[in-house]
Amino acid sequence: MHEEMEALHRNHTWTLVPRTDHTPITCKWLFRIKRNADGSIARYKARLVARGFLQQAGRDYAETFSPVTKPATIRIVLAIALSRQWPLRQLDVNNAFLHGSLSEEVYMLQPPGFKDSSHPTHVCRLRKALYGLKQAPRAWYLELSRFLISAGFRRSKADASLFIFSHNNILLYFLVYVDDIVLTGNQPAALEQFIQQLTTRFSVKDLGSLHHFLGVETIPHPEGLFLTQRQYILHILEECHMDGAKESAIPMSSSSPPHVTDGQHPADSTQYRRALGLLQYLAFTRPDISFAVNKLSQYMHAPMDVHWQGVKRILRYLKGTLNFGLFLKRSSPLTLTAFSDSDWGGIHDGGKSTTAYVLYLGSNIISWKSAKQKSVSRSSTEAEYRAVAHTSAEILWVQNLLQELGVQLSQPPQLLCDNQGATYVCVNPVFHSRMKHVALDFFFVRDLVESGQLSVRHISNKFQIADILTKPLGKVPFERFRSKLGVSDGTSILRGRIEAT
Repeated sequence: MHEEMEALHRNHTWTLVPRTDHTPITCKWLFRIKRNADGSIARYKARLVARGFLQQAGRDYAETFSPVTKPATIRIVLAIALSRQWPLRQLDVNNAFLHGSLSEEVYMLQPPGFKDSSHPTHVCRLRKALYGLKQAPRAWYLELSRFLISAGFRRSKADASLFIFSHNNILLYFLVYVDDIVLTGNQPAALEQFIQQLTTRFSVKDLGSLHHFLGVETIPHPEGLFLTQRQYILHILEECHMDGAKESAIPMSSSSPPHVTDGQHPADSTQYRRALGLLQYLAFTRPDISFAVNKLSQYMHAPMDVHWQGVKRILRYLKGTLNFGLFLKRSSPLTLTAFSDSDWGGIHDGGKSTTAYVLYLGSNIISWKSAKQKSVSRSSTEAEYRAVAHTSAEILWVQNLLQELGVQLSQPPQLLCDNQGATYVCVNPVFHSRMKHVALDFFFVRDLVESGQLSVRHISNKFQIADILTKPLGKVPFERFRSKLGVSDGTSILRGRIEAT
């Protein structure tokens, strides 16, 4: 607590002033244990937090939006750095939110246990942002952005959390998620020089090579980088009281998947939503559970016992694949390939189909999705074409991001679809009256194909990797497609860490 107060005073976070007619908000102390990648205790931490829920819009704050980096952006930056054998550095900004300046007039009561004895009735006029304030993330982001732009970086238009420096043959990528930073570039000396420049402006901790980012442990390997959330899985299992459960080979039954009409007894909705919320974050490195998590998330409004059993099935699968993670290969040509697929919705759950896609940069998976379509499709071709349009939009976004990063693709991106009707519509310039209800999707994809920005090709469903994200599969096809997603058993890589824990 004393360390936190010293940091607040050094940063001139507030000045004590007599109380005014402006109602001050209150604050509180929060305590937590910060852990290392292997789960061991790194340090005990105390943080002073303002009770921002007491703030009034228009008086205490105005704009609050602050961008958050997309998971796909992180994987793209990692894939590029690996393919070019660039160093990956990790930085942490101490008390990041305290660096942001406030333009609003905000007053706060003095911190509990640290009231100024000479001015006990005074209140804190906040000059800098404080954790808990609604505008604190935005204030910090704007402060950091101004510094980076003044240092010669430009903000990415595709992802506002990515900053790029390109000058005199020096290329640096700066990726920020609140106070966690990943930095990479083509010249190690330039990296070191910029880190020194950054530390002169902010209180930054240089954590060395990338090893633990956003709860993901990154383990270097001679052939690439292994991303694992093993400790997070252990936390989920313990949280859901499933750490002693029997293991499962697949995350969802292929013979009896859940439906909205299933079940007779309601489940604990709070427990259900909590578990799925934890699982959704795990999908950062585990695309193999994406379909099951997406499917069960559709019943959050009124989960039944059978749906909760489905969640427990995912947890039992994770227990059996505890050491699995995402492996990004080092030597990989930078080509862009996408697999697009859809099931055709039946009579269950309103008849809406599922869109699925998987994007690869070289041989590394960078983006994927499994989601219910917004409307009912009247044919399998229509369902597949809607999926193709969504996949094309993601491809276009990745292309724009790669262009900003200075990556030139050797050939147009390839989109692989296993539906002959949808593939024919993509490559045939004639507009079909049977597709007029999906006209916007039709013209969007057609323009990309005709301009040479996209190549659409038919493949056999035996090779359709995105199939694993459209429906539950049996053990053999599931394991085959899982390996194609880059999800592999990292026991040999993790052995030393596992024995240590």
